Amino acid sequence: MTTENKNRVCLPAALLAAVMMFPTPIAAAQEMGTVVIDGLNSPMGVLVTPDGSVWVVDTGVGGDVELELAGFSEAEAAPDAEADADAGGLDSWLFGETARVVQLAADGAVTEVATLPSLAFPKDPTFNMGGARLAMIDGQLYVTSGGWWSVGDTERPVGVSAVLRIEDGHGLEVANTWDVEREQNPDGWERATNPYGLAAGPDGSLWVADAAANDLLKIDPQTGEVEVAAVFEGMPGPIPNAERDGALEIAPVPTGVAFDQAGALYVTLLPGVPFLPGSSKVVQVSAEGAVTDYATGLTMLTDLRAGPDGNLYGVSLGEFTEKGPTPNSGAVVRIMEGGAGEVVLSGISFPTSIDFSANGDAYVTVNGVGAPGTGQVVLYKGLVAGATSGQ
Repeated sequence: MTTENKNRVCLPAALLAAVMMFPTPIAAAQEMGTVVIDGLNSPMGVLVTPDGSVWVVDTGVGGDVELELAGFSEAEAAPDAEADADAGGLDSWLFGETARVVQLAADGAVTEVATLPSLAFPKDPTFNMGGARLAMIDGQLYVTSGGWWSVGDTERPVGVSAVLRIEDGHGLEVANTWDVEREQNPDGWERATNPYGLAAGPDGSLWVADAAANDLLKIDPQTGEVEVAAVFEGMPGPIPNAERDGALEIAPVPTGVAFDQAGALYVTLLPGVPFLPGSSKVVQVSAEGAVTDYATGLTMLTDLRAGPDGNLYGVSLGEFTEKGPTPNSGAVVRIMEGGAGEVVLSGISFPTSIDFSANGDAYVTVNGVGAPGTGQVVLYKGLVAGATSGQ
């Protein structure tokens, strides 16, 4: 696959190739915060539940089972399944249940709750796919898991490119997104799926931002029925894109999905290669699936959450240069309608997700891009106004 396709299939790979610029940090965020969970392998999502528990899911490190799949070093993907399968050579991938869901209880106890599928590409040790985001409905925990693409006769493993319900230490597949992508291919481009962003809607549905299929899915957690709620169009690009028939556009790469206090739905778009600074944005999606810009001029948004103060907050990954990734250059941004947002916390090491307690404490996953075991959840007390403050 080309670099463009690599980033559409697996969001962590997109993060590694990113380029973004920030002004001088307003605070040394890593020093301000308190590490509450560590030893994670590329954490991608954090969730704070009403009982005060903090949940985090990481990507994992693959496993011992070898799968022959299209590799990103040789294969050249195409829009139809037959071309995808014949586009290039196959590579050995490593598969196993090494992604994890970890809980930090209100009393401070840290427990591994479940293990999930993880897929690793040995030729690029940073290119792993596993757990992505968490949501809870009626006390039941759900997670988005992995990605998949057209790979000939190789069968999709259960629990990959799926929404899972956490039960008895494992993930039970509720719905898979590959069937929708394979059969419908809503955006009309490469058949690939990476269910990433996840939110529990006010209607009791699960809402998924598919970072590879470039669409928004609505899933019934009881029946597993999947509905395409919106499709995101390509975004302006500086050079012809071979993956889009030479058009001057790049893949939108939806990442985070969130509802505000009024029930309006928003999605963050993290455009693909070449990851231009200021090209990321937040869009609002109507009940009919209409997509309109809400805030633009942002950079590398990986998550979106509604804070207890009623504002939306986005996570920006960090700065990459020609010399490689720059540590401690990520940020949390207050999203302002029509504008580029306001940085409320900077100097973070490759953050991927954020959630808030009712009193305004923020929990941020850091080192989402990094060596195995370096991932953490960091607590920033009183980052925003709490619901109990009357603001």
